Amino acid sequence: MQPGNYHLSESIKITKADTVLLGLGMATLIATNGNSCIQVADVDGVRVAGVLLEAGEDKSKSDNLLEWGLNVGKYPGNHLNPGVMSDVFARVGGRTSQFTNQVFANSMVVINSGYVVIDNTWLWRADHDISGSVFNGNNPCDNGIVVNGDYVTAYALAAEHTLGDLVQWNGNHGTTIFYQSEYPYDVTADYANRNFVSYRVSSEVTDHKAYGVGVYSFFRDNEVNMDSAISAPDTTGVTFTNSLSVFLNGKGSIKHVINDQGETVHAGQ
Repeated sequence: MQPGNYHLSESIKITKADTVLLGLGMATLIATNGNSCIQVADVDGVRVAGVLLEAGEDKSKSDNLLEWGLNVGKYPGNHLNPGVMSDVFARVGGRTSQFTNQVFANSMVVINSGYVVIDNTWLWRADHDISGSVFNGNNPCDNGIVVNGDYVTAYALAAEHTLGDLVQWNGNHGTTIFYQSEYPYDVTADYANRNFVSYRVSSEVTDHKAYGVGVYSFFRDNEVNMDSAISAPDTTGVTFTNSLSVFLNGKGSIKHVINDQGETVHAGQ
């Protein structure tokens, strides 16, 4: 795909194994009809790279911007021929005005298939747009990424400002190597009471490895005191190495790094 904006009223459907979708100059795919931008079928060896996925203005909410696999957790994938998404970015808001052209998404990326490699991905709900700072949960999006497949590996994963869990990892045998995130600026104090975290490993997961996990807060508008940055099962197969939480600015705190472990970060430190 050549550089430029591509307004999609239907999803790009990838149905053949070993298909390559390559955007040059960060081609931008914009959902315009409540559709996802890309759907990958239950096939092996697909590669998607060099694209920016953008939410549209469908008031019923757009689907997930990228859906990899048709059946939740059902397609095992192939360790000899994994799917790969490289330099795939997504945004909900940013280049439009929240007051005249709000945009919507459920989740930016959903991985249903097994054996998918995520290589350098930034998933951003806009904290600012052409009108200035974003307020009141405008341009809503629930999650940056939801992983339902087994044996999914993420290198350099970033998710920011979504209004639910930024990452939900439901598949087994997953690995993340470097994760950076920032909680939303524009939520009310009630956000902390809704059990959201930045990085959630499902209670049913028995094996998951994460290295270099950073969770930051800038609760700009209200006093928000999060119980934890990371939620994960307390089992020997689930491990986090070199994880941290950071108070950047604003109000509130993050009380723990993972579950009930780790010191509180807050203003004045």
